Amino acid sequence: MIPNSELVQVDLVALVEDQDNSSPIVLLHDREGNRLLPIWIGDAEARSIAIALNRTPMPRPLTHKLLSNMIVQMGGRLISIVVNKMDGRTYFAGLNVQIGIKKMQIDSRPSDAIALALEARCPIFVTRAIMDKAAQKNPLPTFAAQQAKRPMGVKDLEKLKGLLEKAREREQKSTEI
Repeated sequence: MIPNSELVQVDLVALVEDQDNSSPIVLLHDREGNRLLPIWIGDAEARSIAIALNRTPMPRPLTHKLLSNMIVQMGGRLISIVVNKMDGRTYFAGLNVQIGIKKMQIDSRPSDAIALALEARCPIFVTRAIMDKAAQKNPLPTFAAQQAKRPMGVKDLEKLKGLLEKAREREQKSTEI
């Protein structure tokens, strides 16, 4: 497991849609550095995150609920999730699970890990190296994680669109190398 000194705790502050290609994006807010990390995800994963975030009851368990139930039924608990690797424009994550005295990290996609973290109400972390490389300065300096549930105004959305455009340009440049 990655030492705590190399991790940054983040909050999911928004689930938005990229206006250019209609792709869902999760925005993770760095509590200590007031930065935002956008991660593009798939439609199905965005749906799972929205359901977990809003605690929407479903007639049958979705994958994140199934995995949460399995961990608990095996006597374990999800301690945290960590976005721990970045390869070009692709992010990777790990589920930190504890069963008894045994701790393990299980590979995951960030989107699945985030949905599971929301379901289990556990912390979300990103490695400091990834935040330093890929996060953007928060264009809404007064915007804090606890304000995420308030509706964003037109100016907020315009600033956010600019942030996402810069992130997309940076990601395109990193894959051209």
